[in-house]
Amino acid sequence: MDNLSTDGTRDLLSKLEGKYGLKVIYQKVNKGKSHSVREAIPLCSGDFVIPQDGDLEYDPNDFSRLIEKAIDERLDAVLGTRVKGATRYHAYRINEVGIAMLTKIINWLFGADYSDVATCYKLMRREKLLQLDLVSNGFNLDFELCAKFAKHHWRVAEVDISYQARTFSEGRKMRPISAGLSALGIILNEKMSRK
Repeated sequence: MDNLSTDGTRDLLSKLEGKYGLKVIYQKVNKGKSHSVREAIPLCSGDFVIPQDGDLEYDPNDFSRLIEKAIDERLDAVLGTRVKGATRYHAYRINEVGIAMLTKIINWLFGADYSDVATCYKLMRREKLLQLDLVSNGFNLDFELCAKFAKHHWRVAEVDISYQARTFSEGRKMRPISAGLSALGIILNEKMSRK
Protein backbone atom coordinates (compact mmCIF):
# COMPACT_ATOMS: atom_id res chain seq x y z
CA MET A 1 0.00 0.00 0.00
CA ASP A 2 1.47 3.34 -1.00
CA ASN A 3 0.09 6.44 0.73
CA LEU A 4 1.13 9.10 -1.79
CA SER A 5 4.82 8.74 -0.95
CA THR A 6 7.13 11.37 -2.40
CA ASP A 7 10.51 9.81 -1.56
CA GLY A 8 10.81 7.52 -4.59
CA THR A 9 8.90 4.62 -3.03
CA ARG A 10 6.20 4.74 -5.74
CA ASP A 11 8.78 4.34 -8.50
CA LEU A 12 10.42 1.44 -6.66
CA LEU A 13 7.07 -0.28 -6.05
CA SER A 14 6.03 0.11 -9.68
CA LYS A 15 9.18 -1.78 -10.72
CA LEU A 16 8.48 -4.58 -8.21
CA GLU A 17 4.76 -4.88 -8.93
CA GLY A 18 3.88 -8.26 -10.37
CA LYS A 19 7.12 -9.85 -9.19
CA TYR A 20 7.01 -12.36 -6.33
CA GLY A 21 3.19 -12.17 -6.46
CA LEU A 22 3.38 -8.55 -5.24
CA LYS A 23 0.32 -6.38 -5.72
CA VAL A 24 0.62 -2.67 -4.95
CA ILE A 25 -2.33 -0.47 -4.05
CA TYR A 26 -1.75 3.21 -4.74
CA GLN A 27 -3.86 5.41 -2.50
CA LYS A 28 -5.39 8.52 -4.08
CA VAL A 29 -5.65 10.23 -0.68
CA ASN A 30 -3.35 9.61 2.28
CA LYS A 31 -5.74 8.45 5.01
CA GLY A 32 -3.01 7.06 7.26
CA LYS A 33 -1.62 3.73 8.33
CA SER A 34 -4.78 2.29 9.88
CA HIS A 35 -6.84 2.93 6.78
CA SER A 36 -4.17 1.32 4.61
CA VAL A 37 -4.02 -1.77 6.81
CA ARG A 38 -7.81 -2.09 6.87
CA GLU A 39 -7.95 -1.79 3.06
CA ALA A 40 -5.21 -4.40 2.64
CA ILE A 41 -6.64 -7.08 4.98
CA PRO A 42 -9.32 -8.41 2.56
CA LEU A 43 -6.65 -8.66 -0.17
CA CYS A 44 -4.27 -10.78 1.91
CA SER A 45 -3.78 -14.50 1.41
CA GLY A 46 -1.98 -17.10 3.48
CA ASP A 47 -2.44 -18.01 7.12
CA PHE A 48 -1.02 -14.92 8.81
CA VAL A 49 -1.05 -11.13 8.34
CA ILE A 50 1.46 -8.67 9.82
CA PRO A 51 1.73 -4.92 9.15
CA GLN A 52 5.14 -3.46 8.26
CA ASP A 53 5.81 0.28 8.49
CA GLY A 54 7.81 1.66 5.58
CA ASP A 55 10.30 3.53 7.78
CA LEU A 56 11.93 0.30 8.99
CA GLU A 57 11.90 1.19 12.68
CA TYR A 58 10.91 -2.47 12.90
CA ASP A 59 13.11 -5.25 11.50
CA PRO A 60 11.40 -7.78 9.18
CA ASN A 61 14.00 -10.34 10.31
CA ASP A 62 11.86 -10.69 13.45
CA PHE A 63 8.95 -12.14 11.41
CA SER A 64 10.23 -15.70 11.63
CA ARG A 65 10.23 -15.72 15.44
CA LEU A 66 6.67 -14.37 15.60
CA ILE A 67 5.48 -16.95 13.06
CA GLU A 68 7.28 -19.77 14.86
CA LYS A 69 5.67 -18.78 18.17
CA ALA A 70 2.20 -18.61 16.59
CA ILE A 71 2.55 -22.04 14.97
CA ASP A 72 4.22 -23.81 17.91
CA GLU A 73 1.68 -22.55 20.45
CA ARG A 74 -1.36 -22.43 18.13
CA LEU A 75 -1.93 -18.76 18.83
CA ASP A 76 -4.33 -16.35 17.16
CA ALA A 77 -1.91 -13.41 17.43
CA VAL A 78 1.67 -12.72 18.43
CA LEU A 79 2.74 -9.20 19.35
CA GLY A 80 6.31 -8.03 18.95
CA THR A 81 7.08 -6.19 22.16
CA ARG A 82 9.63 -3.38 22.37
CA VAL A 83 9.47 -3.32 26.18
CA LYS A 84 12.51 -5.08 27.63
CA GLY A 85 12.76 -4.56 31.38
CA ALA A 86 14.06 -1.08 32.16
CA THR A 87 15.67 -0.56 28.76
CA ARG A 88 14.63 2.64 26.97
CA TYR A 89 13.24 1.85 23.53
CA HIS A 90 11.71 5.10 22.31
CA ALA A 91 13.41 8.32 21.22
CA TYR A 92 11.14 10.29 23.59
CA ARG A 93 10.36 9.40 27.19
CA ILE A 94 6.85 10.88 26.95
CA ASN A 95 6.01 8.32 24.26
CA GLU A 96 7.14 5.46 26.49
CA VAL A 97 5.12 6.77 29.44
CA GLY A 98 2.02 7.24 27.26
CA ILE A 99 2.30 3.77 25.75
CA ALA A 100 2.75 2.26 29.22
CA MET A 101 -0.38 4.07 30.47
CA LEU A 102 -2.49 3.02 27.47
CA THR A 103 -1.25 -0.56 27.87
CA LYS A 104 -2.29 -0.56 31.54
CA ILE A 105 -5.71 0.87 30.67
CA ILE A 106 -6.37 -1.85 28.07
CA ASN A 107 -5.13 -4.55 30.46
CA TRP A 108 -7.41 -3.24 33.21
CA LEU A 109 -10.51 -2.74 31.05
CA PHE A 110 -10.24 -6.00 29.10
CA GLY A 111 -8.45 -8.31 31.55
CA ALA A 112 -5.42 -8.62 29.26
CA ASP A 113 -1.71 -8.94 30.00
CA TYR A 114 0.01 -6.92 27.26
CA SER A 115 3.34 -5.13 27.65
CA ASP A 116 3.23 -2.98 24.48
CA VAL A 117 -0.14 -2.31 22.81
CA ALA A 118 1.32 0.34 20.50
CA THR A 119 3.66 -2.04 18.69
CA CYS A 120 3.29 -2.21 14.91
CA TYR A 121 4.17 -5.91 14.87
CA LYS A 122 0.96 -7.80 15.40
CA LEU A 123 1.05 -11.16 13.62
CA MET A 124 -2.58 -12.28 13.24
CA ARG A 125 -4.36 -15.30 11.84
CA ARG A 126 -6.01 -14.06 8.67
CA GLU A 127 -9.30 -15.93 9.08
CA LYS A 128 -9.78 -14.51 12.59
CA LEU A 129 -8.75 -11.02 11.50
CA LEU A 130 -11.37 -11.03 8.74
CA GLN A 131 -14.07 -11.47 11.39
CA LEU A 132 -13.22 -8.20 13.14
CA ASP A 133 -15.11 -5.03 12.32
CA LEU A 134 -12.20 -2.58 12.30
CA VAL A 135 -12.91 1.16 12.12
CA SER A 136 -9.81 3.05 13.31
CA ASN A 137 -7.83 5.61 11.37
CA GLY A 138 -4.50 7.26 12.10
CA PHE A 139 -2.35 5.12 14.41
CA ASN A 140 -5.33 3.97 16.47
CA LEU A 141 -5.64 0.57 14.85
CA ASP A 142 -2.94 -0.75 17.22
CA PHE A 143 -5.12 0.00 20.23
CA GLU A 144 -8.35 -1.17 18.61
CA LEU A 145 -6.75 -4.50 17.68
CA CYS A 146 -5.40 -5.18 21.17
CA ALA A 147 -8.76 -4.34 22.73
CA LYS A 148 -10.58 -6.61 20.27
CA PHE A 149 -8.11 -9.49 20.78
CA ALA A 150 -8.84 -9.43 24.52
CA LYS A 151 -12.55 -8.80 24.09
CA HIS A 152 -12.95 -11.75 21.72
CA HIS A 153 -10.67 -14.02 23.79
CA TRP A 154 -7.98 -14.50 21.16
CA ARG A 155 -5.01 -16.64 22.18
CA VAL A 156 -2.21 -14.02 22.25
CA ALA A 157 1.46 -14.04 23.25
CA GLU A 158 4.38 -11.64 22.90
CA VAL A 159 7.92 -11.95 21.54
CA ASP A 160 10.77 -9.48 22.10
CA ILE A 161 11.71 -7.62 18.92
CA SER A 162 14.33 -5.10 17.86
CA TYR A 163 13.33 -1.48 17.34
CA GLN A 164 15.13 1.62 16.11
CA ALA A 165 13.03 4.67 17.04
CA ARG A 166 13.06 7.73 14.79
CA THR A 167 13.03 11.33 15.99
CA PHE A 168 10.81 14.13 14.66
CA SER A 169 13.77 15.41 12.63
CA GLU A 170 14.04 11.96 11.04
CA GLY A 171 10.39 11.97 10.00
CA ARG A 172 8.40 10.84 13.04
CA LYS A 173 4.85 12.17 12.65
CA MET A 174 2.92 11.08 15.74
CA ARG A 175 2.47 13.77 18.40
CA PRO A 176 2.24 12.11 21.84
CA ILE A 177 -0.49 14.14 23.59
CA SER A 178 -3.05 14.27 20.77
CA ALA A 179 -2.25 10.69 19.71
CA GLY A 180 -2.65 9.47 23.29
CA LEU A 181 -6.02 11.13 23.76
CA SER A 182 -7.24 9.79 20.43
CA ALA A 183 -6.08 6.26 21.37
CA LEU A 184 -7.84 6.54 24.73
CA GLY A 185 -11.06 7.43 22.91
CA ILE A 186 -10.75 4.32 20.71
CA ILE A 187 -10.11 2.11 23.75
CA LEU A 188 -13.14 3.46 25.65
CA ASN A 189 -15.33 3.22 22.56
CA GLU A 190 -14.30 -0.42 22.15
CA LYS A 191 -15.13 -1.13 25.78
CA MET A 192 -18.64 0.28 25.32
CA SER A 193 -19.21 -1.41 21.97
CA ARG A 194 -21.04 -4.73 21.84
CA LYS A 195 -19.25 -5.86 18.65
